[in-house]
Amino acid sequence: MLSVMAALLLCCVGLVIALSISYLLILLFAAAWAPKRLAPGGTPAEKFVVLIPAHNEEMVISGTLLSLSKQDYPQDLFEVVVIADNCTDTTAEIAARFGATVLERTNTNERGKGYALDWAFQQLIAREHPADAFVIVDADTWVAPNFLTTAANHLTDRGGWSTLYALQGRYGVENFGDGWRTALMSAAFDLFNHVKPSGREALKLSVGLKGNGMVFTLPLMRTARWSGASITEDIDFGVSLAREHRLRVAYEPEAVVKAQMPATSQQATSQRRRWEIGRYELVKQKALPLLREGLAARNTLLLDTACDLMIVPMGELVALSVLWSVGTLVAFHLMWHASMAAAYILVGACWTGLLVYILFGLKVAGAQRAAYLALLSAPVYIIWKLLLYVPAIASISRRKNAQQEEWVRTERKAISKDGEVTR
Repeated sequence: MLSVMAALLLCCVGLVIALSISYLLILLFAAAWAPKRLAPGGTPAEKFVVLIPAHNEEMVISGTLLSLSKQDYPQDLFEVVVIADNCTDTTAEIAARFGATVLERTNTNERGKGYALDWAFQQLIAREHPADAFVIVDADTWVAPNFLTTAANHLTDRGGWSTLYALQGRYGVENFGDGWRTALMSAAFDLFNHVKPSGREALKLSVGLKGNGMVFTLPLMRTARWSGASITEDIDFGVSLAREHRLRVAYEPEAVVKAQMPATSQQATSQRRRWEIGRYELVKQKALPLLREGLAARNTLLLDTACDLMIVPMGELVALSVLWSVGTLVAFHLMWHASMAAAYILVGACWTGLLVYILFGLKVAGAQRAAYLALLSAPVYIIWKLLLYVPAIASISRRKNAQQEEWVRTERKAISKDGEVTR
């Protein structure tokens, strides 16, 4: 009986791993062989609002504002708006000195990025002459000089200005050289924020929203409402676009933003805890309903969105593969007395698929050498993440509302008034 249960467990885990790796490989190969698109040039006429949600960001926001001041898009065709949300520092004053429009918000009952964005959007779309599209960037972000021009060309090429259209730019790591943790995060961002979206774009699927470097047209924001209560409000909004509006999020790899990532375990713990709790709740609440709706409607967009929520994250997938590999080899050797060649083939296929995805994926993404070297530190990061993940998920049951979470600023390096990182 014990051997039957062990076999069933190993088969179930093996199936999850096989499906996850196969799914990732399909996206990788689609990304690798996708034809390159050249966005048209021309004289822009449409106006952007660049929206920066900020909560006590006086240490970093000047760098973001400086990068936006260097955009090659006509200065009279974009406005920078900073949402100073429940700030108790000089964020608003710094933004005003850079010429940004400052929207100050104080609401101690509804605290968080989602609430701040929803509040700001209601004001911006109600203007007599609202912008044609809205860009969201975080307050610790370097925005590439051609971001707005590239986004405008993309929308023009796809006829998106007058329609419901959502666009995700390439989101990377700015401080990849600050140690093994940020270099490893850079590698993860290359795979998660570029390879997977590139594959989905090639297959005409939704790339989802990553929370930074997002573009939404005015018709869309007049139709869709940003979610306030969700911890992972960006992912939630992307799911809502697929589910309620049958709208896929497009990807533009030439529209680049890069943000600071935590360099130490202490800095990373609170951020990762919030992400894991938010992601777990979203999967629990929406993955299976999306899957059922997609199957019933035979809708590829909904099915892929459900799969994207349920796919095992890379760190957990590697850890799960280690446990499954050990269990399979032990089971074949001790319990079933089967040919070890079959076990080696199964385990070898698993790790070959993982290594192909990671190494070839980094090559497709044009990753820097530090990203490859950081893979040597992956076991340490995976153990740290698993030790953090279990108590974080367990804490959900102790909270009355798992979707409510304080907007806690992650500690980062300070940015001087000229936009340089102070070390």
